[in-house]
Amino acid sequence: MIGVNVSNYSNFDAALKAFISKVRRERIIDTINRKAHYMSPSEKRHRSHLKKKHL
Repeated sequence: MIGVNVSNYSNFDAALKAFISKVRRERIIDTINRKAHYMSPSEKRHRSHLKKKHL
């Protein structure tokens, strides 16, 4: 679990900024969005194929 000790920072805004950067680095929001809806294996293959084709 990600945590930020507020007493290590000068103010709450700095601690919040540090917390948000840790969340982005761990890609927690991406994981939540990806797992929010069920995606069948065939749909995963189809999307990965389109992604490869797009690059």
